Amino acid sequence: MRFQTEKMLVNRFVGLLEANETQWGSLQVACEFFYSRGRTDIVALNDGQMLIAFEAKLKDWKTALHQAYRNTCFAHSSYVVLPKDTALSAMRYLGEFANRRVGLCYIDGADLVVLQESPFAPPLEPWLASEAISQVQSQ
Repeated sequence: MRFQTEKMLVNRFVGLLEANETQWGSLQVACEFFYSRGRTDIVALNDGQMLIAFEAKLKDWKTALHQAYRNTCFAHSSYVVLPKDTALSAMRYLGEFANRRVGLCYIDGADLVVLQESPFAPPLEPWLASEAISQVQSQ
C-alpha cells in the first residue's frame, strides 16, 4: 500500500487502532498531542490506563526514532509507524530502536506488522502522562 502523505498513513493507522485490529486491542485514540518538546502524531490509551505514543513518517525513520524516544518521557511505550518499504530499511537498525525502548511497525494492506516491540515502562514525567491521558479521554 502506497501512502501519498503522512496524513494518509496516520489516518489508516488510526483506523486500524479504532477497529481493534492491532495487538493492543481496544484503545481510546487521540491525534496530535502537543507538549513543550514537540507534537506526537498519535496517543492511545488502553483499558489499563497505559499510554502508547506513535510517530508516523513516510521516509525519515531517523527523525521518527528521535521523536518516539522523546515520547517516552510521558508514554508507557512508544512506536515508530512507517510504510512497509521504509520499515524494512530501518529494520537493519533494530539495535538503535531497542537501545531507546522504541518499537517499530508498518502497515501492510489491512494489517499492522510489529517488527520490534516497545517495552512498557513508567513514564519519566508522570504529570505529562496525566495531561496526555486527559486529552485522549476528552476526545
